[in-house]
Amino acid sequence: MKTHHHHKAALCRGWIRKIKVMFIFLTPMVLTTVAIAGDQSQANGNLTGDEQIQIVADKLITNDEQKVAHFIGNVHASQGAFIITSEHLEIFYQTVTVAIGEQTTRQESIKQVVASDNVHVDTGKYTAKTDRLEYDLETQVIVLIGEDSTIKSKKNILTGSKITIDRKSGQMKVESQPQQQVKAIFYPGQNTEKKE
Repeated sequence: MKTHHHHKAALCRGWIRKIKVMFIFLTPMVLTTVAIAGDQSQANGNLTGDEQIQIVADKLITNDEQKVAHFIGNVHASQGAFIITSEHLEIFYQTVTVAIGEQTTRQESIKQVVASDNVHVDTGKYTAKTDRLEYDLETQVIVLIGEDSTIKSKKNILTGSKITIDRKSGQMKVESQPQQQVKAIFYPGQNTEKKE
């Protein structure tokens, strides 16, 4: 009998360890705007957060005083076709006042997303790999930090230790560490995006 109870308790502990934390933002957040180098429908700052952001991780720690949610372990964040995977993901948020008709209401709004440790991004149009991703939603600037940070579009590849993407202007800056150089591989006919 004791063996049965011991086995049942061990099984229960095993399941508890395997439970994933799921955190869903239903407010109009805009993680999709992290799409690398611009989807012109959102590059002008018109943020459409119609789809919910869903984050799954092994563990979640929140701090309401510091207004941060920290997801730890096997993190998978998605909104529609846009996906970030990493070992750590921090969501920094703020309280904002939103006008709805003649009434106002207070909502939590994401101001910065920071992903770190084995970061992979897939926008459906671009993929990226880096050690750390920082995205400021107010300025719409994305920074990929880490040796051999890479952005890939079809066969075209950009590599550097710091890649900064300005979503508003569409400008991209690739930097390297001292004694290293940035790398770019382009294939004729692959660069289909036009700048106006």
